[in-house]
Amino acid sequence: MRTLSFELLPDAGSFTPLQLKPTFILNGCFSGWDRWARAHGLPHQVVIRDLHTAFVVHVGQVKYLERYVYEDAGALDVTMSRRIMRDGAQLEVRAVFEAQPGRPVAESSMCVVPLAVLEDSAELAALPAPLPNAYLSLSEPSEIVHEAYPSPFPGVLREIVERGEFLGSFEHPFFVHRQQCEFVDQWFFVEASVFAAASRERMVFEQGAKQPALRRGLSLPLRELDLLYSRPFYLFDQGRARTRAFRAPEGVVFVHELVKDGTPDPHSVVVERF
Repeated sequence: MRTLSFELLPDAGSFTPLQLKPTFILNGCFSGWDRWARAHGLPHQVVIRDLHTAFVVHVGQVKYLERYVYEDAGALDVTMSRRIMRDGAQLEVRAVFEAQPGRPVAESSMCVVPLAVLEDSAELAALPAPLPNAYLSLSEPSEIVHEAYPSPFPGVLREIVERGEFLGSFEHPFFVHRQQCEFVDQWFFVEASVFAAASRERMVFEQGAKQPALRRGLSLPLRELDLLYSRPFYLFDQGRARTRAFRAPEGVVFVHELVKDGTPDPHSVVVERF
C-alpha cells in the first residue's frame, strides 16, 4: 500500500490551550489525501473533470494519542495512506501525526463515498456510485479490499445511550455562513465539530454548576471524536445542535445531533469523549 509523508507546521491558531483542534486534524487528513492523490496521479480536480467522479466524507474520526500543546509545537510529520474498500463503494483515508519519529500524537481516518457527477451539472450535483474502472486501474492490488470501512456508527450511539448514565441535555442554534462552506457547500463538513463544541461549551456554562461531571467537557482535553455525515447542510441553513451528555466507565461523553430547522432527522452526529 502506497503512503505519502509530509511536514505540517501548526501555528497558535491550530491549538486550544489543551490540544490541537479537531478541525486542524480533520483538515490535515483531508488535504493530506489530496496530496497523496496528486503524488500518485489522481488529483481530485482531474478525477471530477475527466472521470466525472467526486467524493463526500461520510464518517470522520480523530484520536488523540499523547499530550501535545502549543508550547511543544514543531513541525508534525504526517503519513497518509488510502485504501479502496467494499469493492469500490468506499475509500478509507488515514493520517498519522508524529511530533517525532515513532511518537504519534494524533491520528485520523475518514470513510469517503464516491459519487458520480451528473452530466452538465453546473453545481456538481452527484449521486453515490462505485468507483469507475479507470480509477480502480490506477490503484495497486494491495490498496483494494472487499471489507467495509469499520464505522463506529450506529454501535457507538447504542452503547452510550443504553449503558451510560444520562447527565442532561441542551439545544444550541447555529447558522451556516459562507466561511463554513466549501466550493460546493458541504461535501466535507469539518464545521460539524465546531457546532458540536459550541453546544457543549454552552451546556457546561449553563448546567455545570448543578451537574459538576459536565465540567470535564471544558477542563479536560478531548480524547476521541467520531462524526457521521448523513446529509449535507447548505449555505444559510439554520439548525440546532441537540446535545446529550452521559457518564461512561471511561469518562464523560457528549452526543450531538445536528438538525436542520424544520426537519426531524439529524444531518450529522458528533460524539466527543472526555
